[in-house]
Amino acid sequence: MSFSNFSPLGVVIAALLAFGFGFAWHRAVEKPWMTASGYGGRPALKLGPLTIVFLAELVMAAALAGIVGHIGAVTIGNALITGVLIWAGFVLTTIVVDHSYEARSRKLTYLNAGHWFGVIVIMSLVIGFFG
Repeated sequence: MSFSNFSPLGVVIAALLAFGFGFAWHRAVEKPWMTASGYGGRPALKLGPLTIVFLAELVMAAALAGIVGHIGAVTIGNALITGVLIWAGFVLTTIVVDHSYEARSRKLTYLNAGHWFGVIVIMSLVIGFFG
């Protein structure tokens, strides 16, 4: 089994762009997200949590690239289909289950699901492009 048919540079760029998207997403929907998640004030931007977010997205991009590469040719189409299937089958379902158990609002579920859909689509496009 080999995962050598994807670009490590593509993985890093995918993680960076996904991180930037996430930052922009949360700024764009800041007030509805804070209300839906129950925050009373604006969450602080601290280096530690932001570093953890970036590292998690780097792992996610590497895993997505590995899965796409393991399945077949690393193309934009294959990466996008794989990414959307992973989002629908694992990410979305996990968010829905967690938010259901935690009695979170559906608005928060939609906002978080939209964020992760955007992240995975961006990662998929970049990984496919660099494939």
